Amino acid sequence: MPEDDLAARIARHRETAETLRGIAEQLRFEPRRGNQLRALADGFERFAMTLEREIADAAKAGETVI
Repeated sequence: MPEDDLAARIARHRETAETLRGIAEQLRFEPRRGNQLRALADGFERFAMTLEREIADAAKAGETVI
């Protein structure tokens, strides 16, 4: 996958995480659901960080990310 596509995926994952955290914040009277949404948001954030590491590792190795 081209690096531009990966960058777009990273941005989308971060936007999704932000959206989920916003929804969780609105669920003040349902803390359990809010916690579930925050955990899901954290997963999207971790996946974005994993993709960033792959890009950085490939760049160090002089490889193209597919």
